[in-house]
Amino acid sequence: MVAASDTDTDLLRRFQAGDSGALEALFARYEEPVFRFLIGVLKDHHAAEDALQETFVQALRNLDAVAADTFRGWLFTIAYRQAMLLKRKAKRVPTQADPLVLLGLVGDGPADQRADTADDARRVRELLTLLPGPQREVILARVLDGKTFREVAAALGCPLNTALARMHDGLKKLRQLWEARYA
Repeated sequence: MVAASDTDTDLLRRFQAGDSGALEALFARYEEPVFRFLIGVLKDHHAAEDALQETFVQALRNLDAVAADTFRGWLFTIAYRQAMLLKRKAKRVPTQADPLVLLGLVGDGPADQRADTADDARRVRELLTLLPGPQREVILARVLDGKTFREVAAALGCPLNTALARMHDGLKKLRQLWEARYA
C-alpha cells in the first residue's frame, strides 16, 4: 500500500524491491507537475503529452541509474530534454507532411534510398510479429495508431506503468532482433 507520506526515496526503493505499485504512485505524483512544466516549455498541449510519455519511457529505461534523493530533478531534466527533442523535430519535419514522404517512399531522395527505407519498414513489420502479443499491441497502438500511453493502457486494460514497461521491453527486444538479423 502506498501512503501519501511516502517519499520519492521510499517509493524508488520499494519499486527496486519489486513493488510495481510504487512506480505507478511515483509517476502519478509527478505526472501533473511535469506536464505543466512541458506545456510551459512547448506551448502546445499535444506536444506536451508526447513529451510527457517519452519522459516516463526514458525514466523507466534508466530508473536503475538514478539516486533516489535526486529523482525529482532527474525526471525534470529528462522532461526538458524530451521537450528540446520535440522542438528540434518540429523544425525538421513539416507539421502537415505527407506520410509517404516521411516513410521515404516518395520525395526528392534517390530511388535506391527510398527502396532501402521501404525494405527497412518491411523488416521491422516482420520483426514485430516475433514479439510477444502484449508488447506488440502496445508498440502498434502507440506508433501506428498514435495513441497516448494513457489511451493504450485503457484500451488494453492495464496500468499505465505496465503499458510503459511493455513498450520498453518490446523496443528492447525489437532492437535485439534487428541486430541479430540485419546488423
